[in-house]
Amino acid sequence: MSKSEIVVIESTLSEHRLFTLEEVCERCGSHTDIIIEMIEYGIVEPIERPSPAIWHFNTQAVVRLQRAQRLMDELELNLSGVALSLELLDKIDDLQNHIAVLKSQLP
Repeated sequence: MSKSEIVVIESTLSEHRLFTLEEVCERCGSHTDIIIEMIEYGIVEPIERPSPAIWHFNTQAVVRLQRAQRLMDELELNLSGVALSLELLDKIDDLQNHIAVLKSQLP
C-alpha cells in the first residue's frame, strides 16, 4: 500500500467513528493475535482497555495499524522493527510540520 492509498483510506474513514477489534482486523487484513501483539509493543492503543472484547480504536489507530501491517508485509519487519520504524516516521512528520511552521513565519 502506497502513501497515497493510506491518504485515501484516511479520507474515507470518519474521524469520529470507533472501530471494534474485529473491524480493525478486517480493515488491516490481520489476525486478532497480531493486533494484540501490536498493542503490547505500543504501536497503537485502544480507546478503551478493559478487555479485548470491548476495545475500540479511532481512525488514526486504524491507519497506524494498516501502516504497521504494510511494514511487516513489504519490508518483512518484526514487531520491534515496526514499532521503531513508526516512532521514527512520527518524528519525521513532527519535524516536517515544525519546518512548515517556521517557513510560514519567514518574510
